[in-house]
Amino acid sequence: MKVVTPFLGTMLMAVAAPVLANDIEGIIESVDSEEETFVVQGITFETGATTFYDDGLKEFSDLHEGIRVEVDFQYQDGRHVATQIEREDPDH
Repeated sequence: MKVVTPFLGTMLMAVAAPVLANDIEGIIESVDSEEETFVVQGITFETGATTFYDDGLKEFSDLHEGIRVEVDFQYQDGRHVATQIEREDPDH
């Protein structure tokens, strides 16, 4: 039994896709309302029902070109998925 447990753990780790959490700050370069995506520093971020908006932002429609934001995101399956978006403009 002790031989099977480490092997099983190794197999599970090999199958699970890694998820990397990160954050970035910058100016929104473009917004795609149909796809609910936006671009910061050349990176396209996806949003969804679980994306949290903060510091003056309440929903996706509050995002527009030219505002400075901090984006917390997860990188999974080749996609940047925004988990939290905070406005960083000093004059908001």
